[in-house]
Amino acid sequence: MSATTWDCFRYFFHLDHSNAAIHSAPVRYSPITFRLAEALDELRFEAVPDDDFSRSLLDLVLVDLGAYPEDTGR
Repeated sequence: MSATTWDCFRYFFHLDHSNAAIHSAPVRYSPITFRLAEALDELRFEAVPDDDFSRSLLDLVLVDLGAYPEDTGR
């Protein structure tokens, strides 16, 4: 499950960044990206590859958790 969770997180992370670039808007993470980040955080990063770049991707999302209302339509 953990490797799949990480792969899903990466997919939605990049999709959110792509959507922001297409619309020339700041990145706002989708609810699924937040839930995946929370799941990975609960696993204490065990599913996250052991490198600074991978951990920084997760940290970027966790910092925004609760910073703005989630768009439940996404």
